[in-house]
Amino acid sequence: MQRPLSLWRQLVAEAGASRTAQLLGLALLGSALEALGLGLAAGVLLGGRGPRLSALPWGGGLGPGAAIAVLVAVMVVRAGLQALGTIRLEGLRSGFTDRLRRELLERVVYAPATRLEQVGRGDLLGLMMDDIGRSVLALDMGVRGLQAALALLIYGSGVMLVGRTQAIPLLLGFAATGTAALLQRSDAWRLGQWHSRLNSALQRTVGDALHGLKAVRAAGAEGWMLERFRAETHQYRQILLNTVSRQALFAALRDGLVVSVVGLWLLLGRGSLAPEAIATTLLLAYKAAGSLAAVVTNLRISIGALPGYGQLRQLRQQLGPPGNPRPTDRSLSAVPCLPTAESLRRAHWQEQPPTPELAGPSGRSPESLSLRRGELVVVSGPSGSGKTTLLDRWAGLLREETSLWELESSPGATIRLEGQAGVGAWRSLVAYAPQEAVLFEGSLRENLLLERSQHPDAPSDQKLMDWLQCLGLGHLTERPMGLEGRLNLSLDCFSGGEIQRLGLLRAWLMERPVEVLDEPTAFLDSATAAVVRQIVLERSRERLVLVASHDPLLLASADRLIRREPADRFNASALHQGP
Repeated sequence: MQRPLSLWRQLVAEAGASRTAQLLGLALLGSALEALGLGLAAGVLLGGRGPRLSALPWGGGLGPGAAIAVLVAVMVVRAGLQALGTIRLEGLRSGFTDRLRRELLERVVYAPATRLEQVGRGDLLGLMMDDIGRSVLALDMGVRGLQAALALLIYGSGVMLVGRTQAIPLLLGFAATGTAALLQRSDAWRLGQWHSRLNSALQRTVGDALHGLKAVRAAGAEGWMLERFRAETHQYRQILLNTVSRQALFAALRDGLVVSVVGLWLLLGRGSLAPEAIATTLLLAYKAAGSLAAVVTNLRISIGALPGYGQLRQLRQQLGPPGNPRPTDRSLSAVPCLPTAESLRRAHWQEQPPTPELAGPSGRSPESLSLRRGELVVVSGPSGSGKTTLLDRWAGLLREETSLWELESSPGATIRLEGQAGVGAWRSLVAYAPQEAVLFEGSLRENLLLERSQHPDAPSDQKLMDWLQCLGLGHLTERPMGLEGRLNLSLDCFSGGEIQRLGLLRAWLMERPVEVLDEPTAFLDSATAAVVRQIVLERSRERLVLVASHDPLLLASADRLIRREPADRFNASALHQGP
């Protein structure tokens, strides 16, 4: 139990004392009102004739009329408070869930590339869609277990107030519930671990099927994908059924044993017991046994859900501490004024500090790269020689924690950028069009402008239309709702050339001082490729432009060529593997 208890303490600490106290307080309020209503109901039914019934704290000394009035008032208040409590509880739970999901997504978005490569897509989807919800469920069920324990104390005290001799069925009910828990072990922790693993596998299959639907169809592998999904959903369903069946069997054993032992007590001792004492004691004994069962059940559910929180903590450790490399007002306070596209003259990048992994077998110095405004620099070489890796490092997307950039602006000032704030500042200067452009299921305008789609300084519709016409994409605006129409992407309804041009246009519309383009003419016909080459050449006269390409015409237009060789594969692999 050391592992579950440790995780539960960490979960409570992360939820915060205020949130946990509110959850517990709202849960206890419901138990207190229920106990009060139950006591008043017993007083009304028995007319206050039970032994020592007037000693009960819930009004055993009231007359029938007054007890009925108070009972009705308590029921009305309880209904209202229960509604308000339910709403508040859900607000607390959903707020905590949203916070955990938002923080995880923030870690993923801003995590260093070398750490992010250690995480699978299925693990991330599983956590976002299920395990985080189960983490909050573990906290909720733990709080409900404490609520049930307090209710158990209330009902047990009630039986003792009625009369000690009538406490026998309460003790028998406790014994029966405990026996049921021993006879029907839940294996909640083990089942919870299997639940998390299977959930990740299932999310991985769904992600593969939807992301690669076109590839699945092209390979005729629909049956393979469906069988993979069927097998994993079957295992997932079996875990859920196993969990539910264990809980149901425990409830059946508990109820059967409670009824049997209490019934036996009644048969043996009914002659010496007053009807009022039997009714009052049985009512409280039944509720007490139910509360004890709730403690056991909630504890099992909480333990079964805790592996989801353990998975979350493990993944967060893999991703590293939370950090936002994007520049903020506070982080940029330590960074000098950044140059504009008009003032930036030169940028130099180098690996910092040198490491044996980066030096390679030849022992050469770590790589570096300088760009000047007005020159087109093109990286060439065979596939796998590290062209994209070099672009990623230059743009601050790979091993950014070991990079240093020096910028020279027109007045002759030099700025050094390194560390988290420096990486964020550098990225704010770079527009990168990757080789494999990605579209999102938003409008065409959102895909081109992203977060700037609603900004007052966003490009006008006419400018967007002119760009699309220039790149041969004007037909995209003929879709329903034009620039505002949503792009549905389940079947990759755009050609590779269209996606490539949209990715280029997204980078160009950012109007950054530095542009990085990976294979900008790939998937394009000769006429469109000529247009793209001309745009790249023109923009290189106004900013720093770095391109990776196999296009011989683009290579011929370059002011400077950087040739990558097959021997550079080692350095590229070392960069991706990390230290």
